[in-house]
Amino acid sequence: MVTPGFSPRPRDLVFVVDDSRTARDVVRLHLARMGCDVVALEGADACLLELEQRVPALILMDLHLEKLQGDEACRAVKAHAAGRNVPVVMFTAADEPHEVMHCGRAGADDFLPKPVSQEALAAKVAAVRASRERAWTGPPRGRGMLLVEGGRFLHTFLGGALEHEGLHVLYAKDLDDAGKQATAHGDRLDGFVVDVSRLPREALALATRLREQFPRKPLVLMSRVEEAPDVLARAQELCGAPLLEKRNLGADELLGRVLSRLAPSTVPLRAAERVPFFTVVEFSTQGGPTLSGFSHDASPQGLFVRTLTPAREGARLSLRLVMAGQRTPCAAEAVVAWSNPPGPGSAFRSQTGMGLKLEGMDAQLAQRFGRFVPQTLGFPPASPARASGF
Repeated sequence: MVTPGFSPRPRDLVFVVDDSRTARDVVRLHLARMGCDVVALEGADACLLELEQRVPALILMDLHLEKLQGDEACRAVKAHAAGRNVPVVMFTAADEPHEVMHCGRAGADDFLPKPVSQEALAAKVAAVRASRERAWTGPPRGRGMLLVEGGRFLHTFLGGALEHEGLHVLYAKDLDDAGKQATAHGDRLDGFVVDVSRLPREALALATRLREQFPRKPLVLMSRVEEAPDVLARAQELCGAPLLEKRNLGADELLGRVLSRLAPSTVPLRAAERVPFFTVVEFSTQGGPTLSGFSHDASPQGLFVRTLTPAREGARLSLRLVMAGQRTPCAAEAVVAWSNPPGPGSAFRSQTGMGLKLEGMDAQLAQRFGRFVPQTLGFPPASPARASGF
């Protein structure tokens, strides 16, 4: 009997893409118990054809498909107008990190090791379901940033580094767009970074408006070139600190100074010069379930994990990591520095997953970090100006 006025929640639609009928049936049974409607598909072509007809809440896809491999199929899904925002979780062997690397490079949002654990699958589905039902209220307090102008460098290196520090970044196309974005999202913005290199006086005029509009929010001005004395003086007046001249700062030092002004209470993970570090990551809190994700970058103090099921900020985790070229897992302890569960689409860009501050590594992992993650990276103490590598 249906209670009057009660509207049942629509069932989530999930595509399961696998060449193995047995594997499809097992996963379909698990998903049916979770209240999902399942479309079982034999390969990538069938998935793309089905995507023309309807958009699922989630796609579960095996990496090893006969015609088009799962990573190529994932790229095709993410390039499809209907699929670009659909989470894709890849099935693959947990002890084959190079396979997880292919999944990450293809744009997969997460992975599940085979044989698939019902508990782990339920956690991924619950995360996607929550993201669909959660109303977006903006970035976490103190983490919404607007980046203005600057071209490729600002959008790739600096924006990416800020995202890896857990910040939510709003990218302005140009100075006019920046003014519109600031007006539209001002209550959700906690800081501004403006590159004055291209049009210094116009950019300073924008910075003046931002300072008048948001007098208590941090404003950082930077330039790629040597600026005129009047520009330097006005920047000092607006920011209460010198203009950051990228030509005199290395990448790590530049990011360190930007972060110290934007979020002085944040302890950075030294993400300025991250290195690719594809690693299968299993993590758990004390007494909690074991969940999975994969690392795609590392720094001397940090590990950046892509997962739909990040642990909460501040949680202490036990890690089991399997790195490319190794069969024996490594162990580590970490604290979650920031956590971004999947959420509704927004104008802000951020990393789905979590940033981990490593607090303890077994000898094998410490040796691997020493070999592959240069320990000179990070934010050095005050040092003489040096030419930027960018």
